[in-house]
This record gives sequence, structure tokens and C-alpha cells, in this order.
Amino acid sequence: MPIASGGAPVARKSLRESAAEQIRAAILDGTLQPGENLNDGELQEWLGISRTPVRDALNDLARYGLIEMAPQRYTRVAKPRPEDRTLIMQTLGALVGGVVRVTVPGLTDEQRDQLIAAVRTAAGTVLGRDYESHGKLGWDMVYLFLDLCPNHILVAATRDRIDGLGYQLTITRDAASTDWAALEAGYPALIDALQAGDSIAAELAIETVFQLPLPTA
Repeated sequence: MPIASGGAPVARKSLRESAAEQIRAAILDGTLQPGENLNDGELQEWLGISRTPVRDALNDLARYGLIEMAPQRYTRVAKPRPEDRTLIMQTLGALVGGVVRVTVPGLTDEQRDQLIAAVRTAAGTVLGRDYESHGKLGWDMVYLFLDLCPNHILVAATRDRIDGLGYQLTITRDAASTDWAALEAGYPALIDALQAGDSIAAELAIETVFQLPLPTA
């Protein structure tokens, strides 16, 4: 069989990776609902693959917090607990804070302006207490930081965890659960830090947005 020469190699996804992506997408878009039981046979039929890659994919998604598994009892879509919301926010803040600190020093003027615009757009939802719009626009801001981060290992590690945590926030989000005071303090501080190119101040500001306690003197 002749082999074409030249060009970059094409990365092929395994059945496990493909299955995980499809199940993940179905969870995030609401096709699969929180607490819904997942049957191996039904998943095999839907995905058109054998049981082993399906189980491997479910194990992967369980590590990311999208699936809950109890041997001989159930495999189901994760059903987040509202009482864990603050802990989830703080975990995300610690992850995203690291990305922000690494990203800010190397920003070009154009990239800095992009980020400031994204922060201002998210902050614009605070006055009207529009928690649904804030949920979307806040994530747009986070993913822009990830897109601009120069540390690909940090980005990969963060992306691996962020979908599951973000899903848990989305499911438990309502008007009462949003800490508007944290957003009112964090967003202006983040804009100021980006304008000054101060990576540490930017990290602290994003951690305020995600409800991490500020360090004491």
C-alpha cells in the first residue's frame, strides 16, 4: 500500500476517546439528564461500539466528575449537590488562577484588549443580576484565558477537569447561589490588573470571582 509523503501526521481518536466525547457532549447539552442511569447495552447501540471502550469512556468521565459509578449498583450522570457549590467554585478558582498568572505576563496588547473586553462583558451582567447570561459569559472569559495561555501542559490539565466542575456549577446555579458581591469586587480588580500587566493581582482577582478567600497579612 503506497504511503503518502509529507504533511503533518493526522491524530486519530481511539474508540474510547470518541465515546467519551459523545457521552460528554450529551451530558453538557442536556440530552442526558443529571441522575439519569446509563445502561451499557444502550450506550453500545447508540455509539456503535463494543462494551470495553464504553466502560473505559465512562471511567474517564467519572474521573472528571461527569459520571457517578457504584459497582453492582449504578452508573449514572452525576447529580451535583448544591451544598458543594462553594467548594467547586473554589476548586475552579485555584485552577483558573494558575492559568491567569501564567498567561498575563506574555500577553500582547491585542490579547490584553481581548481579555479586558471579555471581562467587561461578563461584568456587565452583574448590575442586572442576570445569572444565566453571566454563567455563559463568565465561561467565555475563562476559555479565552485558556486559549491564550502559553503553558500547554497546564492548559491540558485544566481542561481535563474544568468541564466536570463547570457542569456541576451549571446544574446548581440559580439567582440565589451567585455571589454578586464577589463578582462586584473581582471583575474591576481583574480589569485593573490586566491593564497594569500585574499577573499576581490578576490571579488574586480571578480567585475573588471564584470565591476563594483573600490572603491575610
